[in-house]
Amino acid sequence: MVTITDEIDRVKYIELCQQAHYWRAQHARAAQRLEDWKAKDVQLESLVSQCQATIAEQSQQLEALKARVVWLTQQVFGRKTESTIDTDIEGQNIYGSSANTSIESFDPSQYPPIDKRKRGQQEGAKGHGRKLRLNLPCIEVLHELGQDKCCCPKCGKPFLAFAGTENSEQIEWDVILRRRIHKRARYIPTCNCHAVPGIVTAPPPAKLIPRSLFAASFWIRLIMEKFLFQRPLYRVRKVLALEGLSVSQGTLTGGLRRLGELLQPVYTVILEHNRQAKHWKMDETRWMVFEEVEGKNNYRWWLWVVITADTVAYLLEPTRSAQVPKNHLPQDPQGIINADRYIVYKILGTKILIAFCWSHVRRDFIRVQDGYCYLHGWGQAWVKRINEIFYLNNERLEVLSEPQSFHIKDQALRKAIDAMADERQRQLADPNLHEAARKVLESLRNHWQGCTLFVDHPEIPMDNNESERRLRDPVVGRKNYYGSGSVWSGALTAILFTIFQTLLKNKIDPQKWLFAYFESCAQNGGRRPANFDEFVPWNLSEQHKALWYYSEQPP
Repeated sequence: MVTITDEIDRVKYIELCQQAHYWRAQHARAAQRLEDWKAKDVQLESLVSQCQATIAEQSQQLEALKARVVWLTQQVFGRKTESTIDTDIEGQNIYGSSANTSIESFDPSQYPPIDKRKRGQQEGAKGHGRKLRLNLPCIEVLHELGQDKCCCPKCGKPFLAFAGTENSEQIEWDVILRRRIHKRARYIPTCNCHAVPGIVTAPPPAKLIPRSLFAASFWIRLIMEKFLFQRPLYRVRKVLALEGLSVSQGTLTGGLRRLGELLQPVYTVILEHNRQAKHWKMDETRWMVFEEVEGKNNYRWWLWVVITADTVAYLLEPTRSAQVPKNHLPQDPQGIINADRYIVYKILGTKILIAFCWSHVRRDFIRVQDGYCYLHGWGQAWVKRINEIFYLNNERLEVLSEPQSFHIKDQALRKAIDAMADERQRQLADPNLHEAARKVLESLRNHWQGCTLFVDHPEIPMDNNESERRLRDPVVGRKNYYGSGSVWSGALTAILFTIFQTLLKNKIDPQKWLFAYFESCAQNGGRRPANFDEFVPWNLSEQHKALWYYSEQPP
């Protein structure tokens, strides 16, 4: 018989079973939700990782773009100097603060401000006074008081002339455009010998260009204005118009073409002399020739410069390939070329050694430190090392004629070179090295043999700066008159740049040389001089060297 107590227990049991079933179901659902959340958490972690990787990649791209903007801004608006802030880097990490330091942690206050003072005389230094320019023609003008002022203003008693004068000096610059009329006297024989028929007239003056209205001085000034001072012809024509002379473009270009024919032999001799050297400095820049040429689909040409000890040769070519230096240099050339890291110089042959420019290497580090603020200390450290190499090499060259002193300085230089190589390899082995820094160091490693060629060859410079300086005038000319309108005018450009720069390199006044050369051409009937060899710069007599000496050198 079932009691009431048993019934109550049974009901409680059923309720407990129902509750247990309920909580088991709740637990199962909670466990499922937990698994779902764990799966979502994994997905979120994966998504976060992907986002972080994307952010890192975009940050790197942003840094590269910032560096590019900085570099482009520097190229367009900045100063073209390689001088840097020389801060003390001892005790610092070679990467500056760190290769992985953020931009926010960069403190500009740790670097001193750049000295804006212009180069030149130091503050407080004693000056040298005005130069006496006794080589200039002198005109003396006497200034006297008028009769009304040559007496005492109170009593009217006249002044007495005092010995000497109070002198001051001014330098004038008069540009005179004038006509020179040559009047030739005429004579008539008074005898009956009939040895001279008719009227006898004095011979006409020799002309540089037959039947030309313009004298040699006019053409000399014209080619100096364009190819030495880089003024386009239309501006020269405006100057002539202000002086009262109207001359057509065709007249000027026709005369220049004729002058190119007279100067071509000089250009050929300079090229041949340049070709026979054993050490060259080379560089190239673009040039425009606005004439359709078969096989060439644009107007971009290239102006090459090849420098030796006593020549500066310019080659205008339609290509920038290695064929240009191959054609210019002798067959199977031997020697050393100072150049940048342009690939065409690296394939000229096994007997040609390429000395790469340290100025270009230094610019690589400067661009990195300017483009990445947290690599400033790293880049500056490397610039300091490179500057030290320049300094040690200059010290070595100063005692080149003293074997014992040279040996000491040479060993110091070699020790610094070895230390730089060791530091380069140590940093390249660092996996945390910034990619921009790694790229620069790898380039230095790949060009190390050419960069250190100057160590065993003290006669060659560490840089190729002279080539860049010799291309400065052509670049200015390119900006002023955009290039050449035809192939022949482009060839004339190469001829005159070559002659002018070769003369300046040999400290010869281009204007005086041209006057003498063109006068000799005129005396020879408008052809090259009969004594042509006497005008070659390295064949000049001591008299001509003294007469045509030019001390000033272009910057």
